[in-house]
Amino acid sequence: MGIRIKLIGLTLLSALFIACGDESPQNTYIPDFEIKPHPSDANVFVFRNTTQGEHYYWRWDFGNGERTNRVPVETTEMQGFYPENGTYTVTLTIWGSQSDWSDNKQVSKQVVVENDVFIPAFEVTPVDGKTNTYRLTNTSSGEYDRESWLVNDKVLDKTEQNVEVYFPFEGENKISISLSHGEFEKTMSKILSITEDDPDFRSHYQLVWNDDFDGSIIDKEKWLFETGQHGWGNAEWQNYTDGQNIAISDGTLKIIARKSGEGQQVGDYTSARINSKPSFTYGIFEICAKMPDYQGPGVWPAIWMLGQSIREGTNWPLCGEMDIMEYVSWDPNKTSSAIHIESNNHAKGNAIGSGHVPLETAEEAFHIYGLIWTDTELRFYRDDCSNILLTYKKPANANMDNWPFDQPFYFLLNMAVGGNYGGVHGVDDDIFPATMEVDYVHVYQMK
Repeated sequence: MGIRIKLIGLTLLSALFIACGDESPQNTYIPDFEIKPHPSDANVFVFRNTTQGEHYYWRWDFGNGERTNRVPVETTEMQGFYPENGTYTVTLTIWGSQSDWSDNKQVSKQVVVENDVFIPAFEVTPVDGKTNTYRLTNTSSGEYDRESWLVNDKVLDKTEQNVEVYFPFEGENKISISLSHGEFEKTMSKILSITEDDPDFRSHYQLVWNDDFDGSIIDKEKWLFETGQHGWGNAEWQNYTDGQNIAISDGTLKIIARKSGEGQQVGDYTSARINSKPSFTYGIFEICAKMPDYQGPGVWPAIWMLGQSIREGTNWPLCGEMDIMEYVSWDPNKTSSAIHIESNNHAKGNAIGSGHVPLETAEEAFHIYGLIWTDTELRFYRDDCSNILLTYKKPANANMDNWPFDQPFYFLLNMAVGGNYGGVHGVDDDIFPATMEVDYVHVYQMK
């Protein structure tokens, strides 16, 4: 690599100032420096202070985004790292006074860098015999200390020159390689478009957490109760209890809403709301459940997930909410799915949802309510992965307001009474007790 040094400016000499009654000039000095290549690192240059005359402070601006503060001159040499080709202007400022900030002069020179320290590059090729599987091959040139692969901005745990990556679903995926040399890092990206889902994608997932409710009591290692009768943000009427409103028998969990008072006001009804202790990021989530027998309006069962961050102080809806299934008894034989995020939620009147989708046997039969959650999209489905009710893709300008879905979420199973949604058409006191049954909760993640 060649290095060319060009002097672009003469030393800027300050005019001599004459103090009143004193014809002696201030100390004169001529700032200057030399540039030499580093003996072993081609993209590092050594700058040697050759200023003539008495001087006290200096400041370097290396032209590569790095500079020093105004500090006492204690050495004759400094170094600058220039990772990319180009022309850089290096400026040395010298102070000839220990107290006068205005007593300074500058000199600038250019260095011309002809080569990058490294150039990140890679190839993407399909793997024969493996659906939606691609080989990433590092073809970078130059010297670097570290490399890492990223898929959709997530760092892979593999750093080999060749890696295989599986993409189960159609859509665009951002693939990147990031290289580092010391503190310098550079990333190169490509977009890979997958045109079809892998029809056998489920074989790449494995069961990682479940509750099949085969016992007779709630598993407190998996679930905890939320209790209270404060309306829960939706003007609801139920008091959530710590176990009196659930039962486990015949392989199902029963969440039971009861009328316990005179009715028609907060606290006159009891129900249950249980939350999973663990939380999860990405996967296939399936809950098999049956809605209460239809008897009239007033109950609001839900199977949903909230961002773990709400347990750590983040407010709703910034934490994110994924409603896998909601049902309101004033509109029987239908279910819905929705998301609530900072940019789109029911409080703003712009929640993203499926609307009430017909399901003639919602109250008579068990159905699977599912969510496929990846780092690029959410798919809500019913009974079969191909029966999609709602899809939400990660926005191009993703941030916490519109995509809080790169963090853990936990399950909530509950049945509310009344409220701004469940009580739109009132609460019929003759419908109680009302029971939602849950056969199982399954979580699958990529092998």
